[in-house]
This record gives sequence, structure tokens and C-alpha cells, in this order.
Amino acid sequence: MKLRIDIEKKSYEVTVEFLEDAHNGHRNWQAAEITIPESVTRQRPPLKLLEDTFCRSPIAGRITAVLAVNGQAIRKNEPVLVIEAMKMEIQICPAVDGVLKTIQVKPGEAVSTGQLLFELT
Repeated sequence: MKLRIDIEKKSYEVTVEFLEDAHNGHRNWQAAEITIPESVTRQRPPLKLLEDTFCRSPIAGRITAVLAVNGQAIRKNEPVLVIEAMKMEIQICPAVDGVLKTIQVKPGEAVSTGQLLFELT
């Protein structure tokens, strides 16, 4: 028999074989209670990679607004800058929570794709 088991949003397919019981060849079907340790079920803090602390421009354009200052606590997906490109405004947000260490650009400045915009600590 095949079963699918989901653990932490990952699916695993396992094959289960039922062995015959020693008494008259019957299978012994009993529900089992398993205690899962708290270390397995507790929420883990999000992994913060070094490259997540650097935010680079996804597109070439012009900085129209800087919405934060150095030393300010910034949450994941909270806008820090606005870039205008091809008559569209794009809000630039960090991928992780942190404190704004440096902003490398100013309003009115042209930026190229991949240019460093700001850094978090």
C-alpha cells in the first residue's frame, strides 16, 4: 500500500507493507498513538541569508521617492523606495525583516538593473 505523508509542506510517498500476525494469519489492525516532540512541531524562525540583507534594483529607472531613513526598523515587504520605469511606479521592499543600515540612492537618481539600493542589518 502506498501512502503520502506531508511534513512541513513537503510531500513524501512511502510504501507500507502489512505483515501477517502470528495468530491464524490475520492482520492485526490497531490504531497507534504517536507523541510528536515539540521540537518537531514548533515554528522555526525564518532563515535569513546574507544576500537577503542587500536589495538591488530589479529594473533600470529613476528613484522617485525614498520612504525610510537609516536606522529605521523595516518589515518584510514594507516599501523603502519607489522606482519609476516606463511610466510605472515600482515599490522596492526587502525580502526579510531588518534595520535599514544604508540607502545608496537619492530621489531623482537614475539606477540600472542590479544596482545596490539599500542594505539591512
